[in-house]
Amino acid sequence: MWVSKVSQIIGSSTTSFEDAASAVVCRANRTLRGVNGVEVLDKSIKVEAGRIVEYRVRLKLVFDLAPHIDQHW
Repeated sequence: MWVSKVSQIIGSSTTSFEDAASAVVCRANRTLRGVNGVEVLDKSIKVEAGRIVEYRVRLKLVFDLAPHIDQHW
């Protein structure tokens, strides 16, 4: 039986919302196995001196947990 977990992760980019989301997914894939769903929960922009300096996204990632193995420590 497989069990999934949901986590919220925030990422940023100086280029675009798409790059910020891509950075989150790439980073998550380095440490999580089985990322199989992403939902954009929120987007925001950081502005300094009247210019956009950062695009931010808050994502909900869904990933599978390893199956239960009947082993005792």
